[in-house]
Amino acid sequence: MGYSKLSQKEIEKVISELSDEYMGTSYNLLTRNCNHFSDNLCKRLTGKSIPGWINRAAKLGAMFPCVIPTEWVDPPDAQAVVATSSSVEPHPAKAETIVAYKKIQSEKDS
Repeated sequence: MGYSKLSQKEIEKVISELSDEYMGTSYNLLTRNCNHFSDNLCKRLTGKSIPGWINRAAKLGAMFPCVIPTEWVDPPDAQAVVATSSSVEPHPAKAETIVAYKKIQSEKDS
C-alpha cells in the first residue's frame, strides 16, 4: 500500500481513533466490515485506498441485499456475548457462537 510518513505516536493515535470508530457492535457484513476498516486505516496512514476489488463482494451484496441472509448482516449482539446469566436469552442465531465462546473461555481458565 505504500509508506506512512507518520511517527510511531501518530500511528498509535490513528489506531486508537479507529478502534473507537469500529466497535464490534457497529459491524455490518456489507457496509462496515474488516475491509472497510482496512481501507480507512490505509487512507489515514498513506492517503491511499485499498484496491477496489477487495470489498467488491460486499458492494454487490449491498446492491442486492435479498441474496444475503439477514443473520449474516446483523451486527453482533454485545449483550449475548457477555451474557453469563440464564435470565438473559441470546438471539437463537447467536446461541451456538456463545456456547463456543464460553467453552474457549473455560478452557483458558483451566
